[in-house]
Amino acid sequence: MKILFTDLDGTLLNREKKISSSDLEAIARASRRGNITVISTGRSLSSARTYIQQLASVQERCYAILYNGGLIYDCKNQKALYQKTIPLPYVKYIFQQAEKFHIHCQTYEDGYVLAARDSEELREYASHASMPVRILPDPPAALTKEPFKILTSCLHDRNLHQAYRHSLENWAKDKISLFFSSEYYLEHVPLGVSKGSAVQRLCSLLNVPIEQTYAVGDAENDITMLKAVHIGIAMANGEEQVKNSADYITKSDNEHGGISEIIKNFIEN
Repeated sequence: MKILFTDLDGTLLNREKKISSSDLEAIARASRRGNITVISTGRSLSSARTYIQQLASVQERCYAILYNGGLIYDCKNQKALYQKTIPLPYVKYIFQQAEKFHIHCQTYEDGYVLAARDSEELREYASHASMPVRILPDPPAALTKEPFKILTSCLHDRNLHQAYRHSLENWAKDKISLFFSSEYYLEHVPLGVSKGSAVQRLCSLLNVPIEQTYAVGDAENDITMLKAVHIGIAMANGEEQVKNSADYITKSDNEHGGISEIIKNFIEN
């Protein structure tokens, strides 16, 4: 049995945020031969649910890595196999720092995005992730449980966002992990959480040797995953730093069957 771990946005999904019929058929074909394709994404469970259901419909076994590794989910049995969250005092501090930089900041609870105010960044995210939003005066105070992650977004000033990230780094080094998942999204997750650590944990739970694992992605948050598996693959449309970390770069991008190419060349061999 081989496992292919795949990112969603910019990888398995095309620009219309859909899985192509050819890629889904390739995943189904790989499953019939006893292999598994696992979604590994920064998205929440509710935001990734449509895609999880699609993969579950063509695979006997189905798992997903969500919140950049904060949650490992058994899709068939609908239960968490592993989860790690951010302590509430850390959440409060991060929201305060983002406010100082006038950076949009949001977190998640019960399938909702929580934010302090409406913004262009919030509307863009809600549309992209297909998630409902709750605007609250003090989102950290409204939380009833520790969240899996926090996201900041800045659509028009990357330098400001980098300055915000830099302002957190000394405080964060023994508390949380920080990395970009796109040009605009900075992820804040529990210390030690990453796609790479989640890949290793799931392989251990399933007793699958690393030599039988493959991963594909396009952004900074995918690099730990590419390094954790036997063969790490960058999409043709991926960032340069991802390509530099990969063992293989696809010839096709996420619009033209990149996943089908990987399954044909690596999973079905």
